[in-house]
Amino acid sequence: MATNIKTSSLTTPGIVAAVENAETLGKPESSDEPVTKRVRLEDCKEQTVTTTDESQQDALITSTVGLRRFKRIPIFIVDYHNDVLEFIYRCLASRHLPLENNTLLHFDSHPDMVISREIPASAAYDKETMLGELSIENWIMPACYAGHFNRVIWMKNSWCKQMPVGKYNFKVGHRGNKISVDCPLDYFISEGNYCETSELEQARDLELQVLTTTLKDLPIRKLILAADDCLNYILDIDLDFFSTSNPFLEIYKDANCYEQLSEIFHFESATESNASGTTEKRKQQLEVLKKIFEHLEEKRTFQDMTKPDTNIVSEETFKKIENLADSLQKCYADDEIDWLVIFDSGSTTDTNGLPHHISTDTELELYYQQFKQFLIQLPHPPVLITMACSAEDDYCPRNQVIQERVVKILQEVFQEKVHEKPILHYMDDEWDVMQL
Repeated sequence: MATNIKTSSLTTPGIVAAVENAETLGKPESSDEPVTKRVRLEDCKEQTVTTTDESQQDALITSTVGLRRFKRIPIFIVDYHNDVLEFIYRCLASRHLPLENNTLLHFDSHPDMVISREIPASAAYDKETMLGELSIENWIMPACYAGHFNRVIWMKNSWCKQMPVGKYNFKVGHRGNKISVDCPLDYFISEGNYCETSELEQARDLELQVLTTTLKDLPIRKLILAADDCLNYILDIDLDFFSTSNPFLEIYKDANCYEQLSEIFHFESATESNASGTTEKRKQQLEVLKKIFEHLEEKRTFQDMTKPDTNIVSEETFKKIENLADSLQKCYADDEIDWLVIFDSGSTTDTNGLPHHISTDTELELYYQQFKQFLIQLPHPPVLITMACSAEDDYCPRNQVIQERVVKILQEVFQEKVHEKPILHYMDDEWDVMQL
């Protein structure tokens, strides 16, 4: 069956102006518009074109809008990782990146692919909402849902267990205006973000590769980015890739809080056959636990608390919450106990928890070597480089000077192709993509 798509009868400059001035990025005009063409060009005069070839549709949009190229590759450095979106969105609007089908090559100790249940899917096309509401753990998936990324390559270190190594092809869409995926990994199930493919609306394809960087596997890395299949990719680096801490381990440490939370928030891993049931049960579990911790934050006692449904939170688990409260009250004054922070801490435990590995100087040298060799084997340089220090949120040890070494490696590998001076967002450096 033929598919109707809308394109502009204006010339390229007219389209460019419409994209650059848009408040949103790539939002569909209606829910029945083809999901692969979410380009907001309402200010342009439209005509209808009919085609049966999705690849032709992609080529039509890309060739109509056109792309700019930086004189030299910019390096944009932030502290909180989600702040890289500010630069990425600007590069989308300025046409240094196409609006759709970019690749994110993501070096990090964390996937950053959590999907917030508090942000509606429709907000993924609202730049200001995204910049204001997203956080370090959930900034990638809204950009995938909006189509800006159709491929994510998570390069992790050996201590990261959140996702198993592998290649996953799945769909991202929305259910009830909440971004969801049909990928039955525990990582997505643990936050209640899995659903059946048939339940997804406005679904689009997403490829996720999870890889561990080791010297013995480096020859295989040449196959990750082929010279002709990924001309538009972002090299994204979180410095905690090289050395990372789990700051939640320090929360109410005297009461052994994190270990107790790991038991309270535990859930059984799903199989593909029971993924939907496990997801729904997990969502109910998190909702009930949140109500319990909110009650404790407000009332400071278990009195007048309605006992939860034992099919959702067992009596044994509820007893563990009571034991946690006793431990906290023995070690800390009541006004020092923040039950909402404790809930957030528990939510990070999942099946594997957050990684914690403070690298030695010897290990750091090895990781730098692996990183450099990987970059050398890339078939072509990235369009842009983003980097997160992750120091203020305590995920990267402050006493290890990693940023300068990584920047030096980038300059050694890409030489004159990369800007000599990185843009330090955390130092309020001024920048203009049109001058880079």
